[in-house]
Amino acid sequence: MEITTIALTAAQLEQLASLAKASLPSESCAFLLGKGDRVVEVLPMRNADESAVTFSIEPSELLQAYDLAEGKKLQVIGIFHSHPAKPAPSSTDKKFMEINPVVWLIYSTTEGQFKAYLYDDMVKEVAVKIKG
Repeated sequence: MEITTIALTAAQLEQLASLAKASLPSESCAFLLGKGDRVVEVLPMRNADESAVTFSIEPSELLQAYDLAEGKKLQVIGIFHSHPAKPAPSSTDKKFMEINPVVWLIYSTTEGQFKAYLYDDMVKEVAVKIKG
């Protein structure tokens, strides 16, 4: 099944934008838990890099997030992070997108805009839909 959209509520998008702004000057990050293309829960994560240009999540926190998702009968359907620039994948993002084949949602703290991408032989843009 080819993923062409990721669906979030307006409240979830606002939560992610707030997380991004609160994390400045560092990038923020979160897991998007859900089923299919629908995000059910936003799980904010700590940027272990504490960097304005990269993010990483500690392996132990990564495992806890996957265990939490499994316990809730959800999947990690997306990875969110912010950029202090255009909402487009960096070369580092592209490398990690190949090994994490889920939707990557990026929020630009300079443009106030969300964009989503998926790596499938190449980086493709995915539509961000606001659900009720």
